Amino acid sequence: MSNMRLPGLHERRIEICNEISGIETMRRGTVNEFYYNSTLKDGTIKMRGPFYNITTNGKNNKTITQSLPKKDVDQAKHDTDNYKKFRELSAEYVDICEEIAFLTHSDDEAKKN
Repeated sequence: MSNMRLPGLHERRIEICNEISGIETMRRGTVNEFYYNSTLKDGTIKMRGPFYNITTNGKNNKTITQSLPKKDVDQAKHDTDNYKKFRELSAEYVDICEEIAFLTHSDDEAKKN
């Protein structure tokens, strides 16, 4: 019965590898948009922005924030989305490999008995 699932698992594992290999660029972190208020000489307050930055966790779990020029925001969002997709695919790949190992070893044990 479990042998019937193995071909589908192997096929999905190959699909995941193909999806991962299609990821050209990726970047860890989160792209943030922010505004700030500035007071003009006449006392009025004007909102400035949007401004953008990318926040990541660096070595020793220290937060690193870098400014992003507006022209780079779309690419940075695309790259961070790709990283999230990579993590999801990687986790699924591990799950599938564990399931394949379980089914394979279960069949080996059944043959011994």
